[in-house]
Amino acid sequence: MQLSHPVKGVALLEALVALLLLACGVLASLWLQHLGLQAQRQQVNRSIAMGLADDLAERMRLNAGQVQRYSRNWGTSAAGGTPDCTALACSRSDLALWDMAQLQHALSVQLPEGDAAVFALNGPVGWWGVVLAWRDSSEAYRTDTAWGSPSCPAAMSCWRLFFRPSW
Repeated sequence: MQLSHPVKGVALLEALVALLLLACGVLASLWLQHLGLQAQRQQVNRSIAMGLADDLAERMRLNAGQVQRYSRNWGTSAAGGTPDCTALACSRSDLALWDMAQLQHALSVQLPEGDAAVFALNGPVGWWGVVLAWRDSSEAYRTDTAWGSPSCPAAMSCWRLFFRPSW
């Protein structure tokens, strides 16, 4: 059987289908790139939180006699008039205030909407906990509330560290 009219526009239809497939591939590639960047950002924030928690734990170990002065709830900022212990010699209690001011500064600079809670654990005697939180709407990294530690705020991820300041 022979067609009286040759079929026209098939090449155009094939080109449109190829263009659609190419667009889907590019969109999928961009989506995977976005997911990769988001995971990388979350890992960087976890690494920063781990470093800040370790730093505060070491500061508390070095100033174990003033460990109660390190206690902090969510949303608490450092008190005004904090001494500058880099310029002048500080007492142990002033050093604790300065350490907490340093933590507050690091949280505000290094983590998105960073916050911290520092508390004595309800379970083991002499043990303390540090919970660092940062803005993460996907709540990709939430940790449990073991030993009475405060729960992670909504729309935030948290890193917890439990330690004993004095041996």
